[in-house]
Amino acid sequence: MARGEGRDGRGLSLARRIKAICWWCHQHTEVPETDAWLVANAVTDERIEELYRKAWEKSLQGAWEASGVPMFYGTGIAWDDFHRPSEYHGTPE
Repeated sequence: MARGEGRDGRGLSLARRIKAICWWCHQHTEVPETDAWLVANAVTDERIEELYRKAWEKSLQGAWEASGVPMFYGTGIAWDDFHRPSEYHGTPE
């Protein structure tokens, strides 16, 4: 296997992998439609990108990158992390 080539796509873009999955599912149905029907009703690259973008925006990492909101509760900086009621945080003498 060449460098950068994983088993997850064999060099295909995300849109091509999704189209390949749709084609495989279509071909393995009990009574697949004609090739002309498949061409007329196939999912477009634009639709794939739109769905992927919407899914990304709803994901935890996507929300964090888009708005700066921490991915999980407790991953952001809290006021109490740096401000304590005592003046000295070292070991007592």
